[in-house]
Amino acid sequence: VRSSVCPTLWFQGLLQRYDQLSKWLNTGRPKGYWLTGFFNPQGFLTAMKQEVNRKHNGPQEKWALDDVVMTSEVTHPPKEFEQLRESPAEGVYVYGLFLEGCMWSGKENKLLDSEPKKLYTALPVLYVTGVLQKDKKAAGVFAAPTYRVKKRTGLNFICTFDLRTEDPVTKWIMRGVCLLCTID
Repeated sequence: VRSSVCPTLWFQGLLQRYDQLSKWLNTGRPKGYWLTGFFNPQGFLTAMKQEVNRKHNGPQEKWALDDVVMTSEVTHPPKEFEQLRESPAEGVYVYGLFLEGCMWSGKENKLLDSEPKKLYTALPVLYVTGVLQKDKKAAGVFAAPTYRVKKRTGLNFICTFDLRTEDPVTKWIMRGVCLLCTID
């Protein structure tokens, strides 16, 4: 079976994955994580929820892990990975995602229609954390499905990330908006 991935791109990705994991191992926890670099991003995001749950498991709060759900927001003002000064107190920063079917307006801090003839746009750094399900904001948010690659199948699905919108959520659903880890 021949792979449709260019050997040069595959090797470049391998080196980037090695770099991320090597730095994490040798210099400690990074400020942000390249989500594409994980073999199992769902496991990474689950571990993040567990870590947030442990922080809120003191005598006053007592969060149950079953009640913790993931929530996300694009950094405002929009940041690139290189602009991050430190990691968040709770949760993680993830980067390297691309929007398909729309674009992100850093000025307005929301989803907007794509520019003509532009299929993909880079998403700024995303802050991802866990909250209690009862505290999760549902209004003005589009839950963007996130996939490893352009081929949208159940095997390539990672999770949904919340993105702020002032338009009806159905607009983005009808346009097939999603987040992708790679556009190659």
